[in-house]
Amino acid sequence: MIVADAPPLIHLARAGLADLLPKLYERVVVPTSVWEEVSGHAGEPRPEATVLQEASVSWLEVRTLPARARRAAGSFVRGAPIGRAEADAIALAEALRAAVLMDDRVAVDLARMRGVETRWTTSVVLEAHRLGVLDRTAARRAIEDLVATGLWIRQDILLRILAVLADRRPDRLP
Repeated sequence: MIVADAPPLIHLARAGLADLLPKLYERVVVPTSVWEEVSGHAGEPRPEATVLQEASVSWLEVRTLPARARRAAGSFVRGAPIGRAEADAIALAEALRAAVLMDDRVAVDLARMRGVETRWTTSVVLEAHRLGVLDRTAARRAIEDLVATGLWIRQDILLRILAVLADRRPDRLP
């Protein structure tokens, strides 16, 4: 199981890669605030909402935060420059003792300080490649497609990922 924040779901859906998630995780759980963001209920409708609506029937589970997690999320928003959905995702992951899938650096740092294991959107592709779900060419194309959707990846990290996928392995990825 993994708890997801909105941007990874949005980028994976835009790139046609959302179907990787159920191949890697038994369940993907999102707090209500993340669901509202990805499904377009929090404003303008998103084109990828249809893919995620279909996923909510099978492998994507929307959960309301328990009271204690809701209080924790409130303190995260007050104490760090992160949004409600990120705070809710961290609090839910902490409550479920699950990893969290997110890309915001400040939110990732906060999650790690709270002892919550984190994954980046690019980690999904790398894990799919490691497990043989994607071959090297497909994984490389997936990273390129994610960048094309607007996913920002620091250039040095992007080069290291592409090197791993070209089998020129640097010492380690972040």
